[in-house]
Amino acid sequence: MPTRHPPRARLALLAALVLVVGGCTGGSESEGSDAAVPETPSGNQPVADMPAWQQRTQIQTARDDFAHVVVGDEIWTFGGMTGDRGNRLTTTEVYDTGTDKWRYGPDLPEGLCSFEGAAIGDDVYLFGGLDEDSNPSDFAAVLHTRTGRWERLPSLPHARYAHDVDRIGNRIYVIGGEDSRGPQAAVDVFDPGSRTWSQAAEMPAARSSIDLVPVDGRMYVIGGWLGSAPTRRVQVYDPRRDAWSESTPMPKAMSRGGAAGVDGRIYASYHEWSYVYDVADDSWSRANPMTVPRHGLGYIAVGERIYGIGGCTEHPLRDVPYVDVLDVSSV
Repeated sequence: MPTRHPPRARLALLAALVLVVGGCTGGSESEGSDAAVPETPSGNQPVADMPAWQQRTQIQTARDDFAHVVVGDEIWTFGGMTGDRGNRLTTTEVYDTGTDKWRYGPDLPEGLCSFEGAAIGDDVYLFGGLDEDSNPSDFAAVLHTRTGRWERLPSLPHARYAHDVDRIGNRIYVIGGEDSRGPQAAVDVFDPGSRTWSQAAEMPAARSSIDLVPVDGRMYVIGGWLGSAPTRRVQVYDPRRDAWSESTPMPKAMSRGGAAGVDGRIYASYHEWSYVYDVADDSWSRANPMTVPRHGLGYIAVGERIYGIGGCTEHPLRDVPYVDVLDVSSV
């Protein structure tokens, strides 16, 4: 017998699915459920003492909600979706940050979007997502990039999509997202050495469309979709204590944006604004926006440069192939 949800749960699930599977679909910039802290206006004026984004060679297929990892000096992008109906992609594109050139890599075993992964050495581990029928997936596989060979792994314990994946040391953390019932609080931890799963402390204020940024052995969980809107919330997971804590909220709410860490700072961008968080000072300050405002993009650091790849513009709603780079070596 199929699971029946109460009307409120069905509406919440429908809203979440529309946001993710409807192709290039934007979210509101209104604040989330924790709106007690007033939003800080940013304005659109350039920040003179901060670096500016520059455009690079475009990705070959415009896409959003795709997985992306760094292997050496290359950015590997996997799957995602494109078009008004959110067509799943199986293609892999690899960007060489040294030569500013793209090439195709091995296709995914199946079409997926709203999933993520992490790289350890030359191996890329990918987990979860929405499959071609828009069902939350327990997909788990590793790509050996040197040989181009895919290998299936023990299934993700909690099927989910719109989550994020990152690693601390040799442990890979799968946090946030949604399953068929709503937000997923379980934190799944994968040990590539033993190829086994374990559970960490559940995520407080479970939400989807988050960004994970590891800094100094702790995992920062940035923004996300909380309740019925994006949130400014920032939470920190400490694996040494298996415990969560709260950090200073973002100046603006963010969902399906981008965040990446470089030298003790976390850079975040969403539509027309960007901010930088100083971990030591526990404070946010304004930074320069990307050349094209968007969400659902790949946002990742290679050395002291941050790359913003693809994604979806809000006005009009459409997937874009743009690639921006921000050199933060002088900050």
